Formats: sequence, structure tokens, C-alpha cells
Amino acid sequence: MIVHVADVERLIGHHADIDLRWDTIRFGITTHDAGHKLTDADFDLAARIDQIAAAHGAEPEA
Repeated sequence: MIVHVADVERLIGHHADIDLRWDTIRFGITTHDAGHKLTDADFDLAARIDQIAAAHGAEPEA
């Protein structure tokens, strides 16, 4: 799943911070150039990550 997200990140030129644990992957998304605020690019990337996660059968953290 991380490889697929990384491919999309390279494609759109926007990257998430990725925290990989034994049974959890967490993506942190903000725009550093905008003062760590959320931008349209962040929401676009988040939606793409949601689609990739769903395709891999991942479930959101409770």
C-alpha cells in the first residue's frame, strides 16, 4: 500500500509523512510551504490515499 501511495505522491508532487507500525500505517498531511496548513492539495492527496487504502482492504483507525 505504501508503494502505491508513494507512486501517487510522485505523480502529483505532494507528499505525506508516513508512520509505519506493526499493524498500522498513518499518513500525516499538511503543506509545509503554507505554514503547515491544509490546502486543496492535502485534501486531494487524502482522497487518493483513501481510495488506495480501500482497494487494499485497509480500515480506518477507530
